[in-house]
Amino acid sequence: MSQRQHDYFLGLITIKVKGKLIEPFLQACVRNGCHITNVRRINPEVIQMTIRLKDWSTCRKLRKNYQCKFKVVSRKGIPFLFQHMLKRTSLAAAFILGVLLVFLLANTLWSIHVEGLNPELRASVEKQLKSYGVAPGKLTIGMDDPNEIQRKLLDDVPDLLWIGVKKQGTSYHLYGVEKTRQDKNVNTHPADLIAVKKGMVIKTFIKKGRPLVSVYDVVKKGQRLASGKLVEGKDNNAVVRAEGEVIAETWYKASLSVPVKQQLKLTNGDAEKEYQLQFGKISIPIWGWWHKQDQQKRAENYVSDWSVLKWKLPVHLSTTYYYHSEDQANSYSNKEAVSRGTETAKQSLFQQLPKDSKIIEEKVLHESEENGKVKLILLFKVYENIAATRNY
Repeated sequence: MSQRQHDYFLGLITIKVKGKLIEPFLQACVRNGCHITNVRRINPEVIQMTIRLKDWSTCRKLRKNYQCKFKVVSRKGIPFLFQHMLKRTSLAAAFILGVLLVFLLANTLWSIHVEGLNPELRASVEKQLKSYGVAPGKLTIGMDDPNEIQRKLLDDVPDLLWIGVKKQGTSYHLYGVEKTRQDKNVNTHPADLIAVKKGMVIKTFIKKGRPLVSVYDVVKKGQRLASGKLVEGKDNNAVVRAEGEVIAETWYKASLSVPVKQQLKLTNGDAEKEYQLQFGKISIPIWGWWHKQDQQKRAENYVSDWSVLKWKLPVHLSTTYYYHSEDQANSYSNKEAVSRGTETAKQSLFQQLPKDSKIIEEKVLHESEENGKVKLILLFKVYENIAATRNY
């Protein structure tokens, strides 16, 4: 908040001072802590200046000592606006009620539109929304944000493949995609099982078809593992869709660098909040402006937009969270760096492997230290299913 906005918030008074001892009077005011701005001399015995409301009583006490006279030119600031409104009770009450009504109307959910789904699934989605507290006529304050509603719907409605949730003004628009159920009789074409990568066969489990490999065979990518032809030969009709698993030992190589020293910025999660009302470029503090801001605090700012029907109001609520943070430097030995790098590479590899795969062994092929980093070349031995279906 700028100094000018702060002074306006506390109240400002512009006065004319008349007397022969104006300079000594001004010096006395400054010595007593008065904040004086916009000083302008009108004639040798009259000046005009602006002071804060809280310094008014101090200036009045000092004027008697220096035989000065005051004349108030103008009063500005929140305290005077509030005082003026109190004099007109009916106008103030109507203004407050109007603002409150506009706020309630702008933050009330009036309609929900669900598109792209059949009536049964749409009814199920609307039922779930009601259970989340999202229904026409309810205030949007306190409701989950659209991303959270989307996540809940995908978890709670099994028949949804995807759904988009968008808030437009005072309505929610949802567009969903239903899961398509695959016909069990579609995949009945004769097919073979082939290897999707190179490996050494460890275990086979062929449900349908004729096995073509056995344990400890080394197979190449694209090689047939099981045939859909139950009898070898060209002229036969005994063909099926081969099904099963072929677990093979495969190998993966990974290269990465692990820093020996790491700089971390930690926070305990405790936050100080500051609230401001924003009117364009003007910010009016509401709460928490007294918190000290320093380099050891991390700030996160969120702005809430208010709207009436489809029109956005020029008023915004800005919430700033200040988190206490500390710098922490960690140093690792070469052994610890190798361990961290190996674990990181394993987690990355797991994301690429098929389900139920197992990393059996990891081995460091090369290790070197350069520019504060440990460079590693790792080899992983994995057991995974390498069988895939290929139609005739």
